[in-house]
Parts: sequence; structure tokens; C-alpha cells
Amino acid sequence: MKVLSKRQISLINHLTQESGWLATSQAAKMLNISVSTLRRDVEAINLYFTDKGHSVISKPGLGLKLEANDVVPLPLISGDAQVVNILKNKRLVGIATDLLTHSPTPLSISFLAEKYFISRSSIVEDLIKVEKWLECFSLRMIKNHTGTFIDGNDYDIRMALKEIITHSVLCNYHMTDSRIDRFSRVQLIKEFGKDNVANCINLIAFIEDELTCAISEPYYTNLFSHLLVTIRRLEKRIVCPADEAAPVHDNKEWQIAEKAIAWLEQKYTLRFPQIEINYIYQYLVSSGKHPVHAVHPDRGVQDQEALHYAIKLTSLLSQLLKCDLISDQPLLNALVMHIKPMLNRLAFRIIIHNPLLDEIKKELSPVFLAVRNATMQINNYSKHDPPSEDEIAYLTVYIQAAIEKIKENKKIILVCSSGVGTSQLLYSRITKAFPDWEIIDIVPGSRLKETLAEKKCDLIISTIRIEEMMIPVAYVSALFSAKDIIRVTEALFSKRQTQESEYVK
Repeated sequence: MKVLSKRQISLINHLTQESGWLATSQAAKMLNISVSTLRRDVEAINLYFTDKGHSVISKPGLGLKLEANDVVPLPLISGDAQVVNILKNKRLVGIATDLLTHSPTPLSISFLAEKYFISRSSIVEDLIKVEKWLECFSLRMIKNHTGTFIDGNDYDIRMALKEIITHSVLCNYHMTDSRIDRFSRVQLIKEFGKDNVANCINLIAFIEDELTCAISEPYYTNLFSHLLVTIRRLEKRIVCPADEAAPVHDNKEWQIAEKAIAWLEQKYTLRFPQIEINYIYQYLVSSGKHPVHAVHPDRGVQDQEALHYAIKLTSLLSQLLKCDLISDQPLLNALVMHIKPMLNRLAFRIIIHNPLLDEIKKELSPVFLAVRNATMQINNYSKHDPPSEDEIAYLTVYIQAAIEKIKENKKIILVCSSGVGTSQLLYSRITKAFPDWEIIDIVPGSRLKETLAEKKCDLIISTIRIEEMMIPVAYVSALFSAKDIIRVTEALFSKRQTQESEYVK
């Protein structure tokens, strides 16, 4: 659920009053914030405006400008506890689900009061809370003499329902390793029916068999939520308008999407609109998958857009984190496989949730911030929307794993001119800073060439100047301070920095 702060709403209000460009420095001054904070606010606003046809454009030398296709709706303030906590209340979730699945059919207050065993006045209070939550999806609650119903386009209604289902599954993420655990299944059965839940699970199993791979989380839950919403809406004979002709694709995923719709039509004896094939196709090409058999990606057939994005990302992160990620081929392959569906999600505006987002932001904060910074820089030259924090958190895990791998199994030679005591202190501090590294020898400068003829190493750490080597050299003080740790990591980073041009070709 995307919400904004009061300051971000204030920025939108300022921009709506401007007929042209608003200077970045002037906007920052009006809000009493730094330019870097202003940039983060613009990113949050554009994320909020995803699917709404609005955006804040930022151009060097000109400033900021609001582009809107229609009247800009008032965003929701994130501090509203009613909105933040609505999905934690079973009754509110039930009422929201009823209204969304029946929309545009009105439901009476008496019907809802009877169903949930509470007074009409309590239902009225609940509807106020649900109404605020629905505003996050550009949906309106209409109340008239016929009852209460949701007004909005089918896509936004589906997104709201998907949010409910996804939260029901992911809020129990830490309880189990299964994809749709028993507790979540009970809750979903209560809201959507046993047969519908079972059919969605069976259909995804059929799709996985056709793909010959397993759909991993959170993509499984995303597809599951979409199918469950589709079935519920079709059961209520609510068909999404076919305004736009869906493109037809000649590939395996499209054929599987066609088979999936045929499977549903046979199960429910209902005719599904053609657009539903396209929806399932979008989820299939936007999902992370685990092949049944190990696959080693061939760089020659890798998606070029994803490859370019991965190369740019590792290049920027190598500079930001002072760590050599450019020459890590396994990392590049893994990123390409992840980024290809990620770019599809951004293109199709498919939102995923990362249940470990808060933990990743807390525990891996430096890497998370660096990845966010890098993706923002890439986005300046990209046709896609910027990745959400959930997407950034998934990328962060790949980068953190690669960084930790870099620190492993390095063979080091120490070059010292000082006495035994000093060299032992240096040895002790290096092994403490890099516990997985192996110091294979400690030698004076005069014996270095002789030692290198006998032993191979990844890095030379020296307290004295030595002649230029093919092996990277880090010059440190005998006391090995925090600055020396940075010098060592920078030396490793520069080891293959020249290889960057080879990857860009």
C-alpha cells in the first residue's frame, strides 16, 4: 500500500500551483529540507502515482514539474493508523473483501451487520476506516439508498483484493516455509471458498509442470492472488471491460497462459475474456523461477536489456561500496536472471512484497542504500519506473552475498620492515578484520620476489614501498587502522576495475 508523508503532499500542492518548472533549490527551501531529501521525496511521490497517470519530472537546470493527465487526487498520509492497521483487523478485511468482490453491486448496512454480528452503527464506523484504505487504490466508496458499493476501474479493484490476499499469506511468512501455509489457507477458504483456493493451487501446479520449473516466492503468492481474484470476480459475473486489444505473443509463456485459461473455463464452465490470457502471461514473464534441472546461463542468449542493467548496476555499486563486483561472473549471471522478470514487473506495474524488507533495511542498511542510489541513477536513463523498496531489498541480498564471498578465501602476503612484534600485531589485526583470509607468509621487501616465485597470492599488504607488481598491493600502517581496512578493500576493487570495459561490450 503506497502512502505519502505530509511533506510529500505539501510538495505536490506546491507543484500543482506552478504553471512551469519549480527550481529544485527553491522547492527544498520551501520545505526546509536538503536537495538530496527532496530527491527521495520525488521518488516516493512517483511511486505513489504509479498506475495513476501522473508523475513529477526532474531535469537538471530546470527543476521539478508535475505532469498530470487528470485531476490529481489527494494522497493518503502514512501516519493514519487506521489505514496502516486495517489489514490486521479480520472484520475490516472481511468487509473490504465483500465490497470489492461484489462491486459494483451495492451491499446494505443491514446485510453486513447481520453477517458480522455487530450493530449498524459499528458497521458505519468500519466503513469509514475501509473507505480511507480504499483511497490508496484510487477507489471511492459510494453510499446511497440502494446500499454501499465501490466505484473504480477493474484493475484498481483487483489490486486492492490482491493486497488483502498477499497480506494474509505473507503476514505468516515466518511461521512456515510452505508457499500457502495451512493457517493462511484456512483464512483464504473462509473468504473465498475451499474449491476456489484448491483450484488456484492446482492450476499453479499445472502451470509449473508446463514451465518445467517451480515459481518461487513472492511470485507464487502474486500469481495465486491474481487467480483467486479473477475467479471471484468472474463468479460474480463481473467482467473487466475489454477496452484495449491485448497483444498476442508467440512464445512458451503465452501458450501456457492460454492453457491456464482453458483449464479455468473447463473447471468453472465460464467464458473468460481474452484479456485474462494477457494478465496471466504478464505474471509468468514477471516471475522468478527455479528450473527443475540446473541451468547455466549462456551469455550469448541472455536478455540484452537485463544484461546491460546488471552491468551498470555492478559498475555503480563497485564504486559506491568500494568493492570489486564487476568481475564476479556468477553474480552477473544471477542478477540477469533476476532483473529480466523485474524489468517486466516494472513495465507491467506488477507489485511484489518482500516479507523481509524491514530486516534487510535494518541489517544490510549500507548495501540497501547503495543499491537504491544505483537504481535511481540507472532510472535516469531508463524507460521503466524506479524499483520499489521491496524490489531493491531483493537486489540487496544478491549484492550482500557477493560482498561476503569476496571476503572469503583470499591468500595474503605481508611485507614488513619492522620487528617481529610489529609484524605479529599487523598479522593479528588483519585476521581480525578479515577472518576468512589466509596470510600465507610474512616477509621483508628483499625476499618478496623469491616468495612470489614459490607461492601464489591474491593481495600483497605492505608497510613499505615496493616495486610495481601485477598483483594488487595495499599500503598500510603497522597499526592497521580503519583507514587501512578501506585501503585494502580498495586495492582488491582496483584489481580488475579495468575489466569493466570488457563487460560493457
